[in-house]
Amino acid sequence: MSETTDTEGTASGTGTTTGPVVPTTGPEPTTTSTTGEPGTSTTTGDPSSTSVGTTMPDKIPCDSEETEVVPVPPSVLLILDKSGSMSMEQWDHDAKPQTADVTRWHSLHQVVEGVVTMFDAMVHFGVKLYPKIDAGSFVNVGACEVTPGVEVPIAPMNAAGVLAGIPAVDYEVLGGTPMETGLKRGYEYLKTLDPSLQRFAILVADGEISDTCQGENFLEAQAAVEEAFGTFDIATYVVGIDVDPSTSEQLATLAIAGGKLKPGPDPFYQTANQNELQAAIQQIVKDTLSCVIAVDPAPSEPELFEVWIDGQPVPNVASCDEDGYVWSVPHTEVTLCGSACDLLKETGKVQALYFCNPG
Repeated sequence: MSETTDTEGTASGTGTTTGPVVPTTGPEPTTTSTTGEPGTSTTTGDPSSTSVGTTMPDKIPCDSEETEVVPVPPSVLLILDKSGSMSMEQWDHDAKPQTADVTRWHSLHQVVEGVVTMFDAMVHFGVKLYPKIDAGSFVNVGACEVTPGVEVPIAPMNAAGVLAGIPAVDYEVLGGTPMETGLKRGYEYLKTLDPSLQRFAILVADGEISDTCQGENFLEAQAAVEEAFGTFDIATYVVGIDVDPSTSEQLATLAIAGGKLKPGPDPFYQTANQNELQAAIQQIVKDTLSCVIAVDPAPSEPELFEVWIDGQPVPNVASCDEDGYVWSVPHTEVTLCGSACDLLKETGKVQALYFCNPG
């Protein structure tokens, strides 16, 4: 689900249950045993009859009563600036003047570690660095060189791989800012991934493209971002690390081209300390999570189908202008809207409940 009412990705079922673990409008069947896990109870008796056997409820659980689904994780490539200024420039990492400042790279590493760990099960992460990981300070020692491909390919449960593939928290990163080539290499990789899945880039930079990196051209970088979004549906978020207002125009333009503008007057996420950087990247990653779920199997009686999140029913609504869910593909896919989408992002789970007419 997206903060701007975008709908991204799909979800798949994780199994069905056959026990009466969901609410019905009639009385509940008798539960005889459970394993202690949700959705593993067994039942006896006729679920279509009441305790006195005289009144039929208006609906009963079908053969597939409940399917718990989670959104399919999006593919997110972190395109990270590791230029020399990330080591040479220090800033306030905790918004507390009494504590010592740290380098920008120190903060970025800690933020990446926190975010990829937090979202490890929900997002497939990878990393592209610019310049290359072993770049030196000058052009003749690789300051403007970018390695082909990516340093960390996108993969499930990849937090450990991400942290192993980037410089350590106190590493003295060096190099210029070959942002154009870094973006192009990142998009080349993202284009090889399954286009039916959602693909995103998060560009993090502490300034504009280096003038000393010959061949690096901002207009070419902008064109690459526009093509990725417009032709390949790869959106780009842009995060600035204490970017000087006089040089922020490039990042603002790239954010607009990437199709994922920060809410508010500034199109990119400008951050002044580590706390703000953490909040920005965490919000962006949350924004990539999907609000679209596959309904499998399709309900035999869709008018009785229900969606529940966190123990509460989600209403079926006419459009995503309302809070609830809509059939985005009739009876095989639903999209959660508004507060329902927000709640799914918080919980990471949704239940599809199947009911049938009795008799």
